[in-house]
Amino acid sequence: MYEIICYLRKGAMKHRQKKSPVWKVIVFVFFVIVFAMVLVRLNRDRQVRARVEKRSRELDIAAAQASAEYADAMERSRKAGSDDYVEEVARESLGMVMPGETVFTTDEK
Repeated sequence: MYEIICYLRKGAMKHRQKKSPVWKVIVFVFFVIVFAMVLVRLNRDRQVRARVEKRSRELDIAAAQASAEYADAMERSRKAGSDDYVEEVARESLGMVMPGETVFTTDEK
């Protein structure tokens, strides 16, 4: 019985030793390829994330500008009917003066 077990062990050892290293190389190459594919995917995702964050910052700036323009338009709309605003537009845009005022001009360059 002991002899049979020893014989089987030797056979198992020989069977293990006969295993070809080609499989190890194939498995190693497979894992290297999978690792490279994962790295490429992670790099692509990082680039996409960077583009999205950049666009998000641009849109935040545009939203802030639009909000400021809206507030300015609302303020002008609120002042549009007042006498002070009409006088300001008449003086600055149309060059008009109130009756009895004297206009002095200078040559500024």
